[in-house]
Amino acid sequence: MRFIKHFCFALLLMCTALGANAALQLQITGGINEGRKIAVLPFEQPDNIGTDIASVVSADLMRSGKFSPLAQSQIPANALAGGALNLKAFEGSPAEAVVFGKVYPEGSTYQVEFQLVGLKGAQQGQVIAHYRGPSGIPTMRQAAHRVSDRVYQHLTGQPGAFRTRIAYIVYKHGEPFPYQLMTADYDGFNEVPVLKSTQPIMTPSWSPDGTRIVYVSFERRVPAIFIQDINTKQRVKLASYPGLNSSPAWSPDGTKIAMTLSYEGGQPDIYYYDLEQKKLVRVTANPAIDTEPTWSADSKALYFTSERGGGAQIYKFDFNTRKSERVTYQGRMNLSAKSIPGSNALVVITNQNGYRVARMDADGSIYMLTTSSLDESPSVAPNGSMIIYSTVYQGRKGLAIVSADGRFKANLPSTSGEVSAPAWGPLLEK
Repeated sequence: MRFIKHFCFALLLMCTALGANAALQLQITGGINEGRKIAVLPFEQPDNIGTDIASVVSADLMRSGKFSPLAQSQIPANALAGGALNLKAFEGSPAEAVVFGKVYPEGSTYQVEFQLVGLKGAQQGQVIAHYRGPSGIPTMRQAAHRVSDRVYQHLTGQPGAFRTRIAYIVYKHGEPFPYQLMTADYDGFNEVPVLKSTQPIMTPSWSPDGTRIVYVSFERRVPAIFIQDINTKQRVKLASYPGLNSSPAWSPDGTKIAMTLSYEGGQPDIYYYDLEQKKLVRVTANPAIDTEPTWSADSKALYFTSERGGGAQIYKFDFNTRKSERVTYQGRMNLSAKSIPGSNALVVITNQNGYRVARMDADGSIYMLTTSSLDESPSVAPNGSMIIYSTVYQGRKGLAIVSADGRFKANLPSTSGEVSAPAWGPLLEK
């Protein structure tokens, strides 16, 4: 039987999984010295805050793959003098900019304040960014991520994605409800359960406003697609047709949800549900198996996996022409495409020395991003800077992050259960 038939069958039976306040523990595996040099000074902050702001900011910037924060041993001891930046202390430093700030009480809450100052060229000594905003102790990590977002945007011209959240599936063997749909900050902190079940839960996908998740549940021992509000926990059943109901994907414009169904003729094809018109529309009707739909950034096309050319490859359906065309040609097999926002590139799982995460650029060339061999379910940060995916690490299923340029790599093994099917949520309003 051809690979994609095995793939679809596995989709029905897959036991997928993740984990908490930080149930995910970052283990860096490469790339920390390859980005732009930046100095992040320890923030002046009360002892009871609990969150080390500077450590969170450094970790965020490093994970993007674009920055390489200086080690504390490389930061001058006299970097600050009387609370002011001592520029002379940074003479000869490789850092192009420095971040420093403080947290201080104001009324019943705290203010988080920082400055970003240039150290090189025309920006030397200039304040590139200055911001302060309120935060309580429970939201201090989000406040630190906000600092990271603003630093990232001022230095790259692109929005930061450090205050985003991810969804994922945790499998905990032996528990009464072993399958759990969770959300967390992108770095694994502030984990919140959305759904617990005795049966598998699969392939979550976020709404563009970040308030709802669509997913597959086998709770009645057959696959059904649900939409659930992550705050109220209320949900509605979207699809429970005979046969396969799988791979829901929310369109970036928020009006449609693509999915794979097999109820017409028993062959898996691509459909979408129009949320405004409340109707189901068939997209493909091919004798081959079509699965894993995902949207282009402008919602005007669908990418999907098909073996209509003899092996599993990525195809694109254009809603204007109503035609499908093959887009991947390098590699024996390519699966699980995701668009990279802000570019014409795709992230795919390619079968080259195992199943690995790769980037397919606009010219069709494929650039390998990982060296592992059992990768699956890639999901791209909404600013296109990072990719989170499921892999097997030290014999256990967990998550990993790689920057879109392949520079930074880290595993995120769970401290509790097995983790898979990550889905990166949308950017939050500033």
